[in-house]
Amino acid sequence: MENTKILGYIAYEGPSIIDGAPIVVIVNKIDGSKNAKTGAIVQSFIIRSDINPVEALQTGADESICGQCEHRPKLARESGAAPCYVQVAKSVLSVYNAYKRGRYVKADAATIAAALAGKIVRIGTYGDGAAAPVTMWNQITRYAAGRRGYTHQWDTIGFDVESWAPLVMASADTIDQAAKANLLGMRVFRVSQGIDVQPGEAVCPASAEAGRKSTCAKCTLCSGTSIKARDIVIADHAAGHARRTIAIVAT
Repeated sequence: MENTKILGYIAYEGPSIIDGAPIVVIVNKIDGSKNAKTGAIVQSFIIRSDINPVEALQTGADESICGQCEHRPKLARESGAAPCYVQVAKSVLSVYNAYKRGRYVKADAATIAAALAGKIVRIGTYGDGAAAPVTMWNQITRYAAGRRGYTHQWDTIGFDVESWAPLVMASADTIDQAAKANLLGMRVFRVSQGIDVQPGEAVCPASAEAGRKSTCAKCTLCSGTSIKARDIVIADHAAGHARRTIAIVAT
């Protein structure tokens, strides 16, 4: 190991629940992110353990950690959907390189759970948390003060809604998708093009359109069905969002 300072922990190394390819779950920034929107949240990255994340993105091998999410860059290029906003060549690549250099410690669930006690944990800063076992997430976050997470896997065959619903929000891109997720028993985080708040929804308090009244760390709304609250909606802010919004208004 190049340095004695622990950057974070390896929580899982094994087959992707999505397609069986090798992935790793890295719990990073144990002391909390400095991101202005999220606030002090412990981050987690789900990435291929055998492929550079930029290469995975370019070739479509990121399916192992994102499934058929329409925002995967390869799929977005084909469909014209909004591409994922995560800058993979920066933060994600940095995490991958540190992982390959041995900067993350592989630890058992009890050790990681103790390190996360009293903290807010993001399930899937990059990658879909559902690519890894739900039992692992429950174990390492059992003492956490809160969990924030989103999944596009809720609409896939075999998805365990009962286990996942208390942990994460169902990511939706349309009103119809949101309605379907609700019927399945999920609370929803919907991305809209423009501001079109529906009955039963509230605007994300950390969003620009809400005046950034809160941060993800302070707000409890994206906690799945572990709380009773309205669904959340946020305006599309991925690359090209202005063009998409204009197109919707024009039609």
